[in-house]
Amino acid sequence: MKNINLIFFFIILFVSEQNFSQSVNTNFDFSGIDKFWSIVSTLERNQEPTNSEWNKLFRTPGYKVLTSGEFTKDFFKKNFRLVFMPSQKKKLETSLRRKNNLHHLQHYIKVRDNKTKIKAQLGKLKRESYNRKAVKRTLEFLSQNSVNQYPPVSFVIFESNGRGSSPIVVDLAASIEWDFMSFLSHEFHHWYRNRQLKFNYRNVKREDANIIKTFDLVEAEAIADMVDKKDWFTKSSNSISRYARQFINDVSRAPGVIQKMDKILTEIYNHPKRKETLGRQLFSLLPQRGHTTGYFMASLILEHTSKSQLASCVGNPFMFFKLYSKAAKINGRYPSFSNEALKLLDKLSDKYVI
Repeated sequence: MKNINLIFFFIILFVSEQNFSQSVNTNFDFSGIDKFWSIVSTLERNQEPTNSEWNKLFRTPGYKVLTSGEFTKDFFKKNFRLVFMPSQKKKLETSLRRKNNLHHLQHYIKVRDNKTKIKAQLGKLKRESYNRKAVKRTLEFLSQNSVNQYPPVSFVIFESNGRGSSPIVVDLAASIEWDFMSFLSHEFHHWYRNRQLKFNYRNVKREDANIIKTFDLVEAEAIADMVDKKDWFTKSSNSISRYARQFINDVSRAPGVIQKMDKILTEIYNHPKRKETLGRQLFSLLPQRGHTTGYFMASLILEHTSKSQLASCVGNPFMFFKLYSKAAKINGRYPSFSNEALKLLDKLSDKYVI
């Protein structure tokens, strides 16, 4: 009987350990973190990881996305060595003094010095359910009422940031300092939105590329920012971050940006041969890659139409710009788009919308 009870105890213990090691968020991938700590363990012994070990790190979904274009593998190898190998201490000090990759090195130093806190965050992300809450917020600004899958999310160490790619990439250490649910909801919106895009970038002609990219960024960020940034505008300035205060300030400047956009769009319509040059000018106008201009436009749409009409624009930037112009004309205080700009929108919509 004692033996049976002992066997039963170990079965329960094994199952408990298995459940704890697995995330309740089945779309969360922590393989990049596991391989990262393995690399760190080797570097801290002043040993060089083998090519096989490095390759295992870079094959994980998060690092695979990051090294597919934005970062090189050598970037991570060099900077991880500097921070985590004791023998590289003097080289690290020199790099910090010269401000070479300063922000990344400072972030990796914070990771090195806060392992316990970061591992506790990993446990929290495995234990607590995030998907349902994030999707509920996201669905407020999508045209559908439900989703049939959750976006893949990969946790790594790379910089104090995230990426709205597929998978969504999140720096585990940085996530401690964020309103993580807001971040996740925003990125979920991008992921669902990109799967219902109403045009195909591969079909966009070179002379139209910067115009389309401008429209696309503004609409994508406008509606996603409705998911996670509305509360900033109702809180006292002392209770929000410096970035939030800058965001609010830039939103107040959006009418001036829209007037400049309208002028360039009118020029493009009247002088189509200058389209490529004017398109570059249009794209360069956007502060914060379209976030703040888009937020202003989406807010005015919400004020004078409806949430369902705003959601109907998801993935269709041409419709979004036209709906903003309609809302601005109703409002009467803020700039709308000229007839020429709207005709250009129609021409591009007819040309590219699937």
